Amino acid sequence: MTGYFAAQGASLAQAQQQAFAWIAQQVQTQAAFLASIDVFWALMPISAAAVPLALILRNVKLGGSAPVSH
Repeated sequence: MTGYFAAQGASLAQAQQQAFAWIAQQVQTQAAFLASIDVFWALMPISAAAVPLALILRNVKLGGSAPVSH
């Protein structure tokens, strides 16, 4: 990468800094992508468990009288 930035007209020191910054940016981008995959896999079982839970819950009748229990 240093050679690429040097060929673009940067000095050797600048080319090394630009190459390091480019590599750091690539690592950060890949880390964010992998983190989003981890969040997806963490939320998937929660979402999958919510579907049967929603089907199990009984229907609530709005406007009806409240049950009286002692």
